[in-house]
Amino acid sequence: MPERDSDIRALSVTSNPQVGENLIRPPTMTRDGALFSADWYLKQLLRGRIFQVAGGATDQGLTDPGTWAPGAIVATEFDLLVNVPLNTTIIPLQWTIVYESFSTTGLAEIVLNRGTGAVAGANGVTLTPVNQNSGSSRTSSLAGGNVQVNMDAAGTAITQVAEIYRGGLQLVEDIAANDNAAWPNRFEWNASAPGDLHIIQGAHFMAGFIGATQGTGFQKLVYAEFETGEDIG
Repeated sequence: MPERDSDIRALSVTSNPQVGENLIRPPTMTRDGALFSADWYLKQLLRGRIFQVAGGATDQGLTDPGTWAPGAIVATEFDLLVNVPLNTTIIPLQWTIVYESFSTTGLAEIVLNRGTGAVAGANGVTLTPVNQNSGSSRTSSLAGGNVQVNMDAAGTAITQVAEIYRGGLQLVEDIAANDNAAWPNRFEWNASAPGDLHIIQGAHFMAGFIGATQGTGFQKLVYAEFETGEDIG
């Protein structure tokens, strides 16, 4: 059958002031007229709503790994603490951990959760949120010390509301003494399924724990951020 012209329209139902409510709008298309539909992540990236924090011993550090909590996880010693302030909502999308060292035998354990009541210990490193759209001027409400890593063990434990991710590795021998062994050193959580998605509305906390006997390395957190009450569709 020959191709036919089509007329497709959509009714906007949104609180986005750039679009307006109850307007008949044409679909988005490429310059050659082909219909185009962006996935949700790409749409938020184009809107400047996707941010990351990353580092080791320093913010966005390249060669200076941070030192994580020694041995088993201690609830008052945060390796990552995110304070989501009032009027801010985030959706965590990815948490990547790269171990530079594990050291001796034991359990390398990783937990990411959310909850209330957390207070950071001293000597943490502040990570600065970076917009993953270099053409966007939008900034994150998590700037100014709301994301810290590698804190001392004198904080106040988070009251867990929900677990987001748990992973790890059981070490059966001393990795540092076994030069012939290859060990997994990269752990990554992605919010790729509904069961992994969490909408975190401030005031609320997200905490990450990275345990190993003498663990050091780097981490990166990617999240989408919105004003609370904003249309996030």
